[in-house]
Amino acid sequence: MPIDKPYAYHKPSSRGLEAITRLRELFSQVDQIIKGVCPNSRERAIAITNNEQTAMWAIKSVVFNDPDSEVDL
Repeated sequence: MPIDKPYAYHKPSSRGLEAITRLRELFSQVDQIIKGVCPNSRERAIAITNNEQTAMWAIKSVVFNDPDSEVDL
């Protein structure tokens, strides 16, 4: 059975990989700021989790919509 595009592996192009690296750097900085400013609490944990989720979706956006990415269906 073929795999639908949203569930397939997407190998980023070199341009996409640069964008992903930049996103990872920025989301890592936000994570460090949250950990440095917010007291250890449920709210801090949720903020970190949401930062991780946002990073995941942003990276998927880059790869999924990159016309030069390789899709393994």
